[in-house]
Amino acid sequence: MIDKIDIVKQIPIDRFPRNILIIPDGNGRWAKEHGKNVTVGHRLAAERIRDILEDLKDLDQINTITLWAFSSDNWVRDKKEIRGIMMILEYMIHKLEKRLIEEETRFIHIGRKDRIPSSLLKTIALTEEHTKSFKGKILSLAIDFGGEDQIIRIIDKSRNLDRNIVIEGATFNDFKDGGGLIPSSDLIIRTSGERRISDIGWFNGKCTELYFEPKYFPDVGTSDILDAILDFSKRERRMGGRK
Repeated sequence: MIDKIDIVKQIPIDRFPRNILIIPDGNGRWAKEHGKNVTVGHRLAAERIRDILEDLKDLDQINTITLWAFSSDNWVRDKKEIRGIMMILEYMIHKLEKRLIEEETRFIHIGRKDRIPSSLLKTIALTEEHTKSFKGKILSLAIDFGGEDQIIRIIDKSRNLDRNIVIEGATFNDFKDGGGLIPSSDLIIRTSGERRISDIGWFNGKCTELYFEPKYFPDVGTSDILDAILDFSKRERRMGGRK
């Protein structure tokens, strides 16, 4: 894997995905196929996330990594599974905070804040506060996030604007979760073999490239993420034009 990281480091900056979104899918199916409780799959996924972030920390070409940890649609799941996910996320953020501070990486939560447990919300707020001065890399965690839900919340915010204010791209961007600090993704990576992006909303920008990894996320390693980056670097991106 070290050799592959060295190869990735040599990718020209104009062919590198600066902003990456990972949809870590398949945790429950992995658990079922291995005869484990679903929480085991989510716990192993959290370990994979920590390992991958550690391995990618020296890739200065990457500015923002977003992890879609819990969709606004996921509330229909079993309540016991949801409680387990929320506890795992709280523990994961707590463990990541020291590393984020050492690496001067800013942590930003995106998604609704009124439905997640108060203990998790407190951990999120503290980690955001302790890293808010960092101006370089960003780690964004999407919890209770959905594209359609965010648009509805943006519309609600706009109702309080002065009627004379013109809504432009920059204004709209400021209303997004994260205060406009998180751009649309250059590359979206979804695991588990599902070939859809679900309700990811504005992360799927005008020029976003998609990569579908067949492995369930608990089986995914850094090498698989590097494969996605290498694949991205070989694509001909026309950006709306012709070449």
